[in-house]
Amino acid sequence: MTAPHAIEQPAALPDGEALLPTGTQEVSVPVFTLPVEGESITSTFTGNTYRIGPVIGEGSFGVVYECTDTWGNPLAVKILKPLGTYEQVRDSAIAELEKLRLLRHPNVTYVHDAFEFRHTFYIVFERCWQPINQFIQRDQFNGHLWLRAIARHILQAVHFLHCNDYVHQDIHGGNVFVATRSDDMAPNDMIFTFMLGDLGITKMVTEMDAQNTVLAEWMRAPEALAPAEYGPMDHRMDIYHCGLLFLQILLGHPLTFTTDEVLGGVPREVALRVGGPFSFALEKALRRHVEFRTASALEFWGDLNTTACSRCPEIALTPRSRGPPASCACRFAPAFGLRPPPAPELERWASSKTISLFER
Repeated sequence: MTAPHAIEQPAALPDGEALLPTGTQEVSVPVFTLPVEGESITSTFTGNTYRIGPVIGEGSFGVVYECTDTWGNPLAVKILKPLGTYEQVRDSAIAELEKLRLLRHPNVTYVHDAFEFRHTFYIVFERCWQPINQFIQRDQFNGHLWLRAIARHILQAVHFLHCNDYVHQDIHGGNVFVATRSDDMAPNDMIFTFMLGDLGITKMVTEMDAQNTVLAEWMRAPEALAPAEYGPMDHRMDIYHCGLLFLQILLGHPLTFTTDEVLGGVPREVALRVGGPFSFALEKALRRHVEFRTASALEFWGDLNTTACSRCPEIALTPRSRGPPASCACRFAPAFGLRPPPAPELERWASSKTISLFER
């Protein structure tokens, strides 16, 4: 790593000052110091020493490094960037830690430690193999084979957050991770788990505010751009983001959309053109008007399992239909092994007037 960023000259505090409990002395102008690869840092909160590895990711709010602890466990550590005053960064770190402590779920990344070191805030969590946006670009990846397995894990995590009145707000391929493990009795058999991470801007539903939510342009849901037209911001924003994520998984590469394309409903149109057994579920999750969008993670999972197939374009679907047509011949067809229909049939289906009536 290069030299650390500096905020101003600090008043001296002991190295390794613990983040929790919160009653430690604060200083007004500390220095923010990024660690150097190979450096060992000790937490006075747990006593663990962490050896810092290379950078594995960076976002608007933090930098993530590989690290190993005293026991040799492979972990990751997030260092919060100094966005604001020392007190604001500290409050942000404490808020994120409290959310992570409260929101424990098998498909939400697990926090091992949190502390302050040289006026810089560290959150140590389990290290996953790689983010989904890298996983889907591997050779031979088939989104139609993987989607249900990935969606099952991620939608469970989203459902858990929503049941606790939280909204993630930032679900995308860089914040969904692939974790792997093997059984000692069968070391060559890898078991995959898909994890939802980075709860940094997760908020209570009642705290959501489009003006104070920092997201990339392509991540802004229609209701965040034009709430008067498309409806209020609530947990259905996560449903929209899951729809974008699952669409990328089917296509096998990341997607971005401009503000005009989001407001014009282009993500939903792309979902219609994908075809296959998941197209109905995705277009429903990507509707611009929240009133007509998939209402919950549970409903989304149900749609992915009992969905209209693109090979049944003759079935009439009403504009306010909340579920798949009961007469679809493919309603209970397994998702695995199905291929998109031939291009001419797909074009006829995607352009059919009955399908286009879905969203208003």
